[in-house]
Amino acid sequence: MLKDNFTRLSKYNRVMNQRVYEAAEKLPDEIRKKDLGAFFHSIHATLNHLLWADQVWLRRFALAGYGGRTLSADLFTGLEQHNAEYGRNLYENFETLKNTRQALDNRFVECVLDDLSDEMLLKNLNYTNNRQQPQTQRFSDVLAHLFNHQTHHRGQVTTLLCQQGIDPGWTDYIYYCKDF
Repeated sequence: MLKDNFTRLSKYNRVMNQRVYEAAEKLPDEIRKKDLGAFFHSIHATLNHLLWADQVWLRRFALAGYGGRTLSADLFTGLEQHNAEYGRNLYENFETLKNTRQALDNRFVECVLDDLSDEMLLKNLNYTNNRQQPQTQRFSDVLAHLFNHQTHHRGQVTTLLCQQGIDPGWTDYIYYCKDF
């Protein structure tokens, strides 16, 4: 039952990320990178933050054995050096950022579909946070956080896009439930 919910959320997350990137690529690079007063300043920097955060969490999943065949820690080699740099731009090039996002979303959907079970979702995830402190959280709560974090910052990006005259369309989960 939990797995079904997270499968739907992972697919929704992928669709919404695609939609946001398609809307953002309608803008010139200088506008995407312009400080528009958001927490991470720009559309580009906010999208970088989301990718960075997902990579940090997926690396933690893999290190704890929750990645199955789909995720392995070697996919995120070098990330441990930047584990606490939540405002770091991973990619300056928008096309590279978009392609990396899409590949990560596809891999994450595959992981949820193929490698997770309800039993695993009820177990605890032991990990080290960005301050190098050991943490223990129920794995399903961590996944819920990951999706909530995505929605939060995508909301910021959609606001910035609308301020630039780009309408990304409806982004509410309920409108996409029928498709999953």
